[in-house]
Amino acid sequence: MKLDIKDKKILQELDINPRITTSKLAKNIRLSQQVTNYRINKLVENKIITQFGTILNLSKIGYEQYRVLFQLDNINEEEKHKIINYLKEHENVYWAAIVGGKWDLFAVVFIKNYEEFENFLDDLFNRFPKSLKDYEAIYTLYNEFYKHKYLHEGKILEPVKLNFTNSGKLIELDDIDLKILDQIKSNCRLSSLEISKKCKVNYKTVQNRIKSLENQQLIAGYRIFIKSEEINYKAYLILISFNSYGREVERKLISYAKNHELITQSIKLFGSWSLMFHVRSRNEKELQKLIIEIRNNYPIIGNYEIIPVFEDILIDNFPMSK
Repeated sequence: MKLDIKDKKILQELDINPRITTSKLAKNIRLSQQVTNYRINKLVENKIITQFGTILNLSKIGYEQYRVLFQLDNINEEEKHKIINYLKEHENVYWAAIVGGKWDLFAVVFIKNYEEFENFLDDLFNRFPKSLKDYEAIYTLYNEFYKHKYLHEGKILEPVKLNFTNSGKLIELDDIDLKILDQIKSNCRLSSLEISKKCKVNYKTVQNRIKSLENQQLIAGYRIFIKSEEINYKAYLILISFNSYGREVERKLISYAKNHELITQSIKLFGSWSLMFHVRSRNEKELQKLIIEIRNNYPIIGNYEIIPVFEDILIDNFPMSK
């Protein structure tokens, strides 16, 4: 699907506020509601927009985040698909992808404690004893989700921020909260009335519950998910380690990431790696320019690894609702 200027304006508005009403969006871009709604549906149908995501800080309900890279042994496609399906169906897997370089699969999992994480790995390796050759697990401390900066011509918008180290008092969710979150996790544009019909509660209850979860920061924000290859971008992960600990440099690097057009997320890590950037670039030359710029400006960087992301297996913003 070739995007015209109206499509790009729709993406800009939805990127700033995924929950904007169709009537307000139509007014902002000077189209009728009917045409605006048709164009949004076409963007979804053609998989330009894959989700109107609700970003949840799951540490608020007692979960920790681990990022795991897997290296597969010599296996056939059938066995590989069994592992992929296992990750796709697992109630703790938030994101999984097929990647390249020295690794083959990548998964982001939400687990209540390290013992549960070990159980997750044990189960996976016991189910596929001859398929998984190696893995690397990294603990996540902090995550920033950026808007799609290439849509906004240099204008920097505030990111959605997730701090996993300072959750405070844990939030207790009841059945109504769980049903509402399950409805909006991948489509935050659903109206309160639509959600109320599906959850069989009053629409006012839906409004109040969502507002409460926002105030308690379990709902950290909203974000549209755009498929990279549909807009001629390729996705990468960049892992960075430091020669020595430098908290100030770490802050500066995250600030740099916030302002760089190609970086869509920055993640503070604990373990053998210090930072991870999610990157979208149009070509390898553009990616290499970014790497050289980071290395030259931040000599504290010791090692780095570039991991191409070939295909998303799943993105489930609230996997425990499966």
